[in-house]
Amino acid sequence: MDFEVIACVWLLYRRYKRRRQRQREYWVHPILRDRLTHGMFVTLYPKLRQYEPKFFNYFRMSTKSFDDLLHVIKVDITGDSTILRDSISAEEKLVITLRYLATGCSFADLHYGYRFGKSTIIIINYY
Repeated sequence: MDFEVIACVWLLYRRYKRRRQRQREYWVHPILRDRLTHGMFVTLYPKLRQYEPKFFNYFRMSTKSFDDLLHVIKVDITGDSTILRDSISAEEKLVITLRYLATGCSFADLHYGYRFGKSTIIIINYY
Protein backbone atom coordinates (compact mmCIF):
# COMPACT_ATOMS: atom_id res chain seq x y z
CA MET A 1 0.00 0.00 0.00
CA ASP A 2 2.78 2.43 0.87
CA PHE A 3 4.55 1.69 -2.38
CA GLU A 4 1.40 2.60 -4.38
CA VAL A 5 1.02 5.89 -2.54
CA ILE A 6 4.66 6.77 -3.09
CA ALA A 7 4.40 5.84 -6.78
CA CYS A 8 1.27 8.01 -7.20
CA VAL A 9 2.90 10.97 -5.47
CA TRP A 10 6.01 10.59 -7.62
CA LEU A 11 3.92 10.46 -10.83
CA LEU A 12 1.93 13.51 -9.80
CA TYR A 13 5.16 15.36 -9.02
CA ARG A 14 6.59 14.47 -12.45
CA ARG A 15 3.43 15.68 -14.15
CA TYR A 16 3.53 18.92 -12.17
CA LYS A 17 7.20 19.47 -13.00
CA ARG A 18 6.63 18.79 -16.71
CA ARG A 19 3.75 21.30 -16.88
CA ARG A 20 5.84 23.98 -15.21
CA GLN A 21 8.66 23.53 -17.71
CA ARG A 22 6.45 24.30 -20.68
CA GLN A 23 6.99 27.97 -21.51
CA ARG A 24 4.74 29.99 -23.73
CA GLU A 25 6.39 31.63 -26.67
CA TYR A 26 4.15 34.73 -26.47
CA TRP A 27 1.87 36.22 -23.85
CA VAL A 28 -0.30 37.44 -26.75
CA HIS A 29 0.60 36.39 -30.28
CA PRO A 30 1.61 39.33 -32.53
CA ILE A 31 -1.19 38.53 -34.99
CA LEU A 32 -3.78 38.77 -32.22
CA ARG A 33 -2.19 41.87 -30.74
CA ASP A 34 -3.23 43.88 -33.83
CA ARG A 35 -6.93 43.26 -33.16
CA LEU A 36 -7.71 46.90 -32.39
CA THR A 37 -6.29 48.09 -35.71
CA HIS A 38 -6.70 45.17 -38.14
CA GLY A 39 -9.49 42.97 -36.77
CA MET A 40 -12.70 42.53 -38.75
CA PHE A 41 -14.74 44.26 -36.07
CA VAL A 42 -12.70 47.44 -36.51
CA THR A 43 -12.23 47.30 -40.28
CA LEU A 44 -15.30 45.61 -41.77
CA TYR A 45 -18.12 46.08 -39.27
CA PRO A 46 -18.35 49.92 -39.50
CA LYS A 47 -18.47 49.68 -43.30
CA LEU A 48 -21.18 47.01 -43.20
CA ARG A 49 -23.30 49.26 -40.95
CA GLN A 50 -23.31 51.88 -43.72
CA TYR A 51 -24.83 49.50 -46.28
CA GLU A 52 -27.96 47.72 -45.05
CA PRO A 53 -28.08 45.01 -47.79
CA LYS A 54 -24.44 44.06 -47.15
CA PHE A 55 -25.02 44.03 -43.39
CA PHE A 56 -28.04 41.78 -43.85
CA ASN A 57 -26.10 39.46 -46.16
CA TYR A 58 -23.23 39.20 -43.67
CA PHE A 59 -25.22 38.73 -40.45
CA ARG A 60 -28.61 37.55 -41.79
CA MET A 61 -30.16 40.34 -39.75
CA SER A 62 -31.06 43.99 -40.31
CA THR A 63 -29.23 46.73 -38.43
CA LYS A 64 -32.42 47.60 -36.56
CA SER A 65 -32.86 43.99 -35.42
CA PHE A 66 -29.19 43.88 -34.46
CA ASP A 67 -29.50 47.04 -32.37
CA ASP A 68 -32.70 45.79 -30.71
CA LEU A 69 -31.11 42.44 -29.86
CA LEU A 70 -27.99 44.15 -28.54
CA HIS A 71 -30.11 46.41 -26.34
CA VAL A 72 -31.93 43.41 -24.85
CA ILE A 73 -28.87 41.25 -24.09
CA LYS A 74 -26.17 43.87 -23.51
CA VAL A 75 -26.34 43.72 -19.71
CA ASP A 76 -26.15 39.92 -19.68
CA ILE A 77 -23.10 39.56 -21.94
CA THR A 78 -21.03 42.55 -20.84
CA GLY A 79 -17.96 41.52 -18.87
CA ASP A 80 -16.01 43.44 -16.27
CA SER A 81 -12.84 45.24 -17.27
CA THR A 82 -9.74 44.69 -15.16
CA ILE A 83 -6.56 46.59 -14.51
CA LEU A 84 -4.72 44.39 -17.00
CA ARG A 85 -7.10 44.73 -19.94
CA ASP A 86 -10.52 45.88 -21.05
CA SER A 87 -13.27 43.35 -21.47
CA ILE A 88 -14.64 42.41 -24.87
CA SER A 89 -17.56 44.67 -25.70
CA ALA A 90 -21.07 43.26 -25.91
CA GLU A 91 -21.28 44.46 -29.50
CA GLU A 92 -18.13 42.50 -30.45
CA LYS A 93 -19.45 39.37 -28.75
CA LEU A 94 -22.75 39.65 -30.58
CA VAL A 95 -21.02 40.22 -33.93
CA ILE A 96 -18.86 37.11 -33.48
CA THR A 97 -21.81 34.98 -32.37
CA LEU A 98 -24.06 36.10 -35.22
CA ARG A 99 -21.32 35.49 -37.77
CA TYR A 100 -20.84 31.99 -36.40
CA LEU A 101 -24.58 31.29 -36.50
CA ALA A 102 -25.05 32.85 -39.95
CA THR A 103 -22.26 30.93 -41.66
CA GLY A 104 -21.33 27.99 -39.47
CA CYS A 105 -17.70 28.81 -40.16
CA SER A 106 -15.02 27.24 -38.01
CA PHE A 107 -13.70 28.76 -34.83
CA ALA A 108 -10.31 29.01 -36.52
CA ASP A 109 -11.80 31.28 -39.21
CA LEU A 110 -13.31 33.53 -36.55
CA HIS A 111 -10.06 33.39 -34.59
CA TYR A 112 -8.01 34.73 -37.49
CA GLY A 113 -10.63 37.15 -38.81
CA TYR A 114 -11.59 38.85 -35.56
CA ARG A 115 -8.14 38.28 -34.01
CA PHE A 116 -9.18 36.69 -30.75
CA GLY A 117 -7.73 33.54 -29.27
CA LYS A 118 -9.48 30.29 -30.23
CA SER A 119 -10.48 29.63 -26.66
CA THR A 120 -11.96 33.13 -26.42
CA ILE A 121 -14.02 32.54 -29.57
CA ILE A 122 -15.31 29.28 -28.12
CA ILE A 123 -16.21 30.94 -24.82
CA ILE A 124 -18.02 33.77 -26.62
CA ASN A 125 -20.10 31.32 -28.66
CA TYR A 126 -20.95 28.84 -25.92
CA TYR A 127 -21.42 30.93 -22.79
